[in-house]
Order: sequence, then structure tokens, then C-alpha cells
Amino acid sequence: MAKRMLILRGNATTDTTIYPDETGKTRAWPEGALHDKAARAFAKQLGYDDVMVDGSGSNQTLEGQQAKDALKRFHEDETAEMGFYGFSGGGYTLWPILKFMATSEPQSLLRIRHVIVIGAPNSHGDEAIYKPAYYDALVDKSKKSKDWKVDWVLIFRKNPKLSQMPKGVTLPKDVDTHMFGPDVLLAGWPEDPKPAPKPAGTKGHHSPKK
Repeated sequence: MAKRMLILRGNATTDTTIYPDETGKTRAWPEGALHDKAARAFAKQLGYDDVMVDGSGSNQTLEGQQAKDALKRFHEDETAEMGFYGFSGGGYTLWPILKFMATSEPQSLLRIRHVIVIGAPNSHGDEAIYKPAYYDALVDKSKKSKDWKVDWVLIFRKNPKLSQMPKGVTLPKDVDTHMFGPDVLLAGWPEDPKPAPKPAGTKGHHSPKK
């Protein structure tokens, strides 16, 4: 069975001082910011054909070119297993795409095997809004068959630390590590450790009063 991963770029910009390329040199990204080679290589590492979606992540709605092309390419082969890789603005675009699928074409959710979101922190619970259960809850119960199961592997990362940057890359002053998320992920970016659960019956810590 064919496996295709749709790769969604970040925001587009003509400013040459914001987003660095793989060498650390900043440049314009009129087509949408993304270190293509790292993103494509990670898709292939997971066994997918890498498919670059048209449009930048600047318009993070269903009306944007990126969302429209992603949905078009998703349906080009209805037998293929699918993955999504959203970087930065492309990661934000995945939210309305997946919500649309859950409410309008829920069968599409069953074909998704990976959802990868890099550099797209949000105020809605971060990775929680990309988990299968979030979208499964949006699907009308009458449309679920007996063997219904929405399930995919979620890889969610924010921005890498300076200590995780590729060797030999020096960033200009006031330029952060954001663009190197795909590179660090390809190199084996570990998941952030979860805070240890508090023992039952304990109360939260409070600073002593002075």
C-alpha cells in the first residue's frame, strides 16, 4: 500500500533578516519557510513518499492555498495511508484541516498514520489538539462503524534548544532556533519529559510566606 506524507511549510516572508537557512544565514522565504531537505528526509525515514504542499502557512484557515492543496492531495489516492508534517504556520493549518475532516468527511481520519507538528506552540493545550481523541470526539456517532478507530502517531515539538542545534551552525544575533526544528527532529529530537505525577493526597507547593 502506498504511503504519502503531506508536508506543509511555515509562513512566507520577503524579509531577509528573520528566518535562517540550513547554514544559519537568513534569507527571504516567499514560498514559505522550511528546511525542505530535513522534512523530506524524515518523511522518507518513516517510509512515506514526501509530498510538498503548495502554499505557505501564512493563511492558517481552510480558505488558504495551503489547506486547499493539502485536501486536494490527500484525496488524490484514496487507498494510500497518509501522514501530515506541519512546520510552524503549516502546523497551525493542520488544526482546521483535521477539524474539517472530523465534521465533514470523517472517513478521511481513518487513513492518517502520522501527524507531525513542529514549531507551532498554541494556547489550546499544545499537543492535545492534535491527538486522535480530540477529533474522534468531533465525529457524529451515527457515522461511526462498529470497527471505527481513529488512531495515529503524534510527534509534537516546539522549538529546539541552542544545545540541540546542528554542529557548526552559528545564528545571527536576535535570530532564534525555530527554523531548525526539522533538522533536530531528523537527528533524533527526544520528546520533552512529562512532569512526574504528584503522590495521592499531596497538595501543590506554595512558597512560604514572609
